[in-house]
Amino acid sequence: MTYKLEQINDQAARDPKGFIEGSERRYHTQVEQTAASIVACMKQRPIVLLNGPSSSGKTTTARLLGEALMGHGVHAEVISMDDYYRTRSEYQIPKDEEGVDDFESPLCMDLPLLNDHLQRLAAGEEICVPHFDFEKQSRTDEVECLSLDPDEVAVIEGIHSFSDTITGGLEDKATCLYLSVASSVSLSDGTVLAPEMLRFMRRAIRDRNFRGAPVEATLRQWRSVRRGERLYIAPYRHHATQYIDSYLPYESCILMQMLQAEIAGREEEMRAVGLHEVFRAIGCFAEIDYQPYLPENSVLHEFIG
Repeated sequence: MTYKLEQINDQAARDPKGFIEGSERRYHTQVEQTAASIVACMKQRPIVLLNGPSSSGKTTTARLLGEALMGHGVHAEVISMDDYYRTRSEYQIPKDEEGVDDFESPLCMDLPLLNDHLQRLAAGEEICVPHFDFEKQSRTDEVECLSLDPDEVAVIEGIHSFSDTITGGLEDKATCLYLSVASSVSLSDGTVLAPEMLRFMRRAIRDRNFRGAPVEATLRQWRSVRRGERLYIAPYRHHATQYIDSYLPYESCILMQMLQAEIAGREEEMRAVGLHEVFRAIGCFAEIDYQPYLPENSVLHEFIG
């Protein structure tokens, strides 16, 4: 779906409460409908593989999906593949063709452990899931032991969750859910902010807030992120049987206000990584009075806190 800037700004100024509530309702309705579909086939497919590109909101959606399933009387064990990243100091980070660290590569993950855990979980055995600290870039001593009972489902989220190499055919026993920002925004001059550009805005704020990375670091990494999506996600999208668009039309008003001072003066850097349209959007989005109306379970909290 393509949203027009004028409509976004009008709703942000005229009725911020209604704008936010309507945007959230559209997203949560998709989550509820997906939960109902999972319950309908859980006996044959007790695993949910949640895939999607960077900053789609996989962590929050996995949690909300678990809550929606509880509404149907089904308990969900939620596992993030991010917790299977290896401690940064213990391996040589792979590089892309331009010599940039390729953190999207599955080689950054503990593949033997992850594959073993997925297969054991599907077989009903107990596993002990590790925990990865992104600020320290290291695995902690924390583990969470769990097993999958006959009346439970497992929700496994991560950018590699559809990969044949990692899941080892697990998709045959799973509902494959693809989450993305599937919407775009058309500016007044005809410039279009494509889905990946809207995701960049999310990621830049998230990296700054939660991963100790300034905007310039996200910009340096962005081309490698997009390369990783083409190599590690796109080839496996055909596994998807369910889809959710996590874009909240009001979010761009908030994210651009947070981001614009940091990207001002970076026009050439942004052009070089395919984000010149985001630079052109500086000052275009209206401010929105969101704090009184932003729900606690909004996917936007994953990025702004």
